[in-house]
Amino acid sequence: MTLETRSLHEEFIRTFYKLIQLAKIHEDNNQLLLECIEEFMQVIARLLVDDDQITLQISRGNIYLQDEKLRYRPEIDSLINNLIQYLEKRNLPGLCFFADIQDASAKEIIEFSRTLNNAEQQEDPLKWFVQQLENQGFAWAEVVYEQDAPPEDQPPEIDPQDQVQKRKEKARKSYFYALDSLKEVAGKISCQKKAGVRKTLRVIQNMVDLVMEDEPILLGLSTIRDYDDYTFTHSVNVAILSMCLGQRIGLSRTSLHCLGVCGILHDLGKLDIPIEIIHQPGKLNQSEFEEIKKHTIYSVTQIIKLQAPHDLKAKILLPPFEHHLKYDLSGYPKTNRKKSVSLFGRIITIADVFDAITSPRIYRHMAFSPDQALNIMLDGAGTDFDPILLKMFINMLGVYPIGSLLELDTGELALVMDTDTMFDGARPMVVLLAADGNGGYTRVGVADLAERDAQSGVFRRNIVKSIHPSTLGIQPAEFLI
Repeated sequence: MTLETRSLHEEFIRTFYKLIQLAKIHEDNNQLLLECIEEFMQVIARLLVDDDQITLQISRGNIYLQDEKLRYRPEIDSLINNLIQYLEKRNLPGLCFFADIQDASAKEIIEFSRTLNNAEQQEDPLKWFVQQLENQGFAWAEVVYEQDAPPEDQPPEIDPQDQVQKRKEKARKSYFYALDSLKEVAGKISCQKKAGVRKTLRVIQNMVDLVMEDEPILLGLSTIRDYDDYTFTHSVNVAILSMCLGQRIGLSRTSLHCLGVCGILHDLGKLDIPIEIIHQPGKLNQSEFEEIKKHTIYSVTQIIKLQAPHDLKAKILLPPFEHHLKYDLSGYPKTNRKKSVSLFGRIITIADVFDAITSPRIYRHMAFSPDQALNIMLDGAGTDFDPILLKMFINMLGVYPIGSLLELDTGELALVMDTDTMFDGARPMVVLLAADGNGGYTRVGVADLAERDAQSGVFRRNIVKSIHPSTLGIQPAEFLI
């Protein structure tokens, strides 16, 4: 953090705390209070130059502003401690102020401050305050919950028996939080409002932690398919698959974070494609396909417009532009470049195609099963895909990737839950499923397809064929995570 940024963050803390204290003791027309509001709004304007929101959080005795820990200095120690105690008395883990606060009147700012002050006297301060935000129309502010906390400040999980379940819960929250954050960005872009990516950055950081802790859990989440919400789930899945592959090839945590952001934003340009083309139920004609091909350029344009640090945008512009170029540069958009596709671009290309061809689409209700998809992609090694990265991707997923639905010779249905490439990848660990009598399926047990009969030595279960889960209305993640 630069000295200028630190000074600005401290100024925000100082003016915010001064504001809520003055609102306790002065009337609306008090000159000191009005001057403080003006000072507070000036600081907010400076913070919102490169962001679309301001996030203030407390966690384990520290204050974070814009995900940066506020360093203790003798001059501000008392202020920091006072603000932490103030928020803790209200069970408030943090606040987020959106750019619309700049349009708020002095009266609204005073009412908000007094509402925050009054929360301490309520039986459930946090619940009451959240309700008041809605009742009084403070749409420019919201509470920051635990899921939004800076990832590096999450408490360690020390109970071994609970670790897996906690990671699964964290993974589920992270996935749907990522989905919501992407939809929020898309919604603002569609309404021609300023859009930032602070929430998206935060959840990608959480996912990087999960990739490094328990890759199979995230791979299980990447099996989520939503026919009606394809663009968003596809983008989150591509981010997950990309980060998992990046981790396999030894990328640093910082690089994985950048790669994940590239993955989740790679199709942002589709917002500029006419909706009737995106939802075209039949085959696209030539002019429609030419319009679709522009989405990679549109993605770059949209990323440039985002309110985000300039150095971050510079790092994430190229891969979304490249993800349809193909390994041999025969794809689109057509360029005169001779330089090969970047590493991140090659990774996202593989993740993008795999998720796309394993997902039912409006124009293609059937999709390839994961093992079929990998066989198809293998034919494009050296032309469409980097052959070494593709091999690493296939090794990562296994012969039958996590989430594959298998029909067994016992008549059972099985979902692949883990692929241990140290052993026979063709005989993975599976979750056994049975019809529940209501048109769905229920989990009835776990089996190792490498298990043999103790007397005969033959395998107890054998794979007959793979089936795409969507044909039976099965969402793999529901049984895996």
